Amino acid sequence: MLLDELTALSNYYGSDENLVLAGGGNTSLKDGDFMYIKGSGTALSTITNDGFVKMNRKKLAEVFEKTYPDDDKTREAMSLKDLFLARAEGEEKRPSVETLLHSLFPFKYVLHLHPSLVNGLTCSVGGRKASEEIFGDSVLWIEPCKPGYTLAKICCDALATFKKEHNKPCDMMLLANHGVFVAAETREELDKKLSFILEKIGEKNIYMPDFSTGEFLPDESNDAFEEINAVFSEYLEDCFVTFEPNTEALRFAKSEHSAQDVLRPFTPDHIVYCKPYPLYLERVCDIKSLVSEYLKKHGYLPKILLVKDCGFFSVDKTVKGASTAAALFDDALKIAVYSKSFGGPRFMSEELTDFIVNWEAESYRSSQN
Repeated sequence: MLLDELTALSNYYGSDENLVLAGGGNTSLKDGDFMYIKGSGTALSTITNDGFVKMNRKKLAEVFEKTYPDDDKTREAMSLKDLFLARAEGEEKRPSVETLLHSLFPFKYVLHLHPSLVNGLTCSVGGRKASEEIFGDSVLWIEPCKPGYTLAKICCDALATFKKEHNKPCDMMLLANHGVFVAAETREELDKKLSFILEKIGEKNIYMPDFSTGEFLPDESNDAFEEINAVFSEYLEDCFVTFEPNTEALRFAKSEHSAQDVLRPFTPDHIVYCKPYPLYLERVCDIKSLVSEYLKKHGYLPKILLVKDCGFFSVDKTVKGASTAAALFDDALKIAVYSKSFGGPRFMSEELTDFIVNWEAESYRSSQN
């Protein structure tokens, strides 16, 4: 069955932590008039045949023929309604937020991932130039923009231009501060194209992150752990804290200056799973006041605390949430290191960050994990 093929493909890629973390990434398969795509908030590593949503391709195409209001909230609500109406009869699951993007590629298989190695390039100041040097015009580059309908419409126009200029459809696309899309008619071609992108970027990468345990201060770390737990327990009914003293975390935590390369978000996933702004602490004794100030400023608690001579701590109301936040921040550390090969880090703008923080689609996705 086709869904068996899609499930196997999804589980394969989803089980590789170098390619997929938490609920990130999605897959799809086209079959005649319909397209099957991962349901929103579903993990690729464990998805089953029932986790995909059957979509009507004709109705998806009609979405791009409509004109939506400029207001973010209204536009996204209207386009989301039309996306739901494009589901095949009897479907009730919520499709991936990137369903429209998948529908644009005229290939049987489409794979979208957020590998840290790739995002070392897409989240760098010299990313576009490096992409052109590495891939020429064979890989389409999309500049940062608001996700959802806006991104889909920009990609729709860019893919149409690519086809006109090259007399063939685009099958590989890099989204700045986001990830990669590859499309193909067979599973073998899909594997080959993804490997091509990873290998070519890897050849140009000259910095490798070090995740061995670093030289942290045990007493200071124990004090920080206890203080963090005590402070956050005042806000959370249940509080779970993880501690990560790897070499990269300690290097970035050395000073507030060195921490700047990881104190802003690189991709939507970092915003969704570990909040956009980690909190830097030079002194453990300042935790209570700084957390209070952070909450007043942002309206939510930090999930990541970078502590001098300790590394970083992740905090959440569940064990899974704390562990997921830690995994995504480790991913951010990798991206920060890889980005040095391409001119240094390039963060998401405050406008895009605020949009995603308040975007209903991402709020739904994070609630499913």
